[in-house]
Amino acid sequence: MDYLKDINDIILSYKDNPIDLLGIGEGDNEYIYVNNLKYSYARTIKDVVPLLQKGGKILEIGSLFGVVSRALKQQGYAVTGTEIPEFHQSEKLRKLYNENGIAFDKINLRDYKLPYPDGSFDIVIICEVLEHLNFNPLPVLKEINRILKKDGYIYCAMPNQARIENRLKLIFGLSVHDPIQYFFDQLDRDKNIIVSRHWKEYTMAEAVEMIGKMGFDIKKNYCFSENGRNRFTFFTIIRLFFSMVPSFRQSLVVIGKKKEIQPPYNFRFTESIL
Repeated sequence: MDYLKDINDIILSYKDNPIDLLGIGEGDNEYIYVNNLKYSYARTIKDVVPLLQKGGKILEIGSLFGVVSRALKQQGYAVTGTEIPEFHQSEKLRKLYNENGIAFDKINLRDYKLPYPDGSFDIVIICEVLEHLNFNPLPVLKEINRILKKDGYIYCAMPNQARIENRLKLIFGLSVHDPIQYFFDQLDRDKNIIVSRHWKEYTMAEAVEMIGKMGFDIKKNYCFSENGRNRFTFFTIIRLFFSMVPSFRQSLVVIGKKKEIQPPYNFRFTESIL
């Protein structure tokens, strides 16, 4: 099935009806953002659909503009999206979800508690989220395990810390982390980088270990590079050349199947992380 066509149709709607999450005139840039991710969105849909029966219940954590949630809703699934309070307060965004028949909840993962009963979902999608967390992600993964049904799935995608760009940066003495300027941008009322950029990226081995220890059997994991990027820089050319080596690729996916009701960890929480 041509999931990319469905994704393209959805993305075009943001060009004609921009969201502008924070009301600071960023609608055009938001359209550019989702358009740049269209191949990633299509890959997610292609991976998720074979895991579910029609009508299956999906939770997408960090659903943002709802591209993946909308596409899965069109495929006949019961979808719930979530976003941080600062984005959820956008009336236009809430209206978008409502018009597409998608439940849309406000959550803060730092609370370490998801507002759903045990065994609520067949799959939890958490793409491009964990790298933004500036706190310990393990309790979040434990909560995902809790709200999944027996034999439910976690579908996790994130940047690959070991990608070729990062390796080259280190060779040339450059940082693999975002510039200090992003700390300033995160606090700037005229910018929409509320969640900052990437606080911690993971290698494939780290992602597999982390998800596996939270009560999941790893059913599939792979590295990939985005297709269709039009802007050629030194790093994009290098990326294309080295993409034949999986561990050098830009991003990674881990698919885990729930094997334990709850992983055997009694986490201690302190004010410093709550």
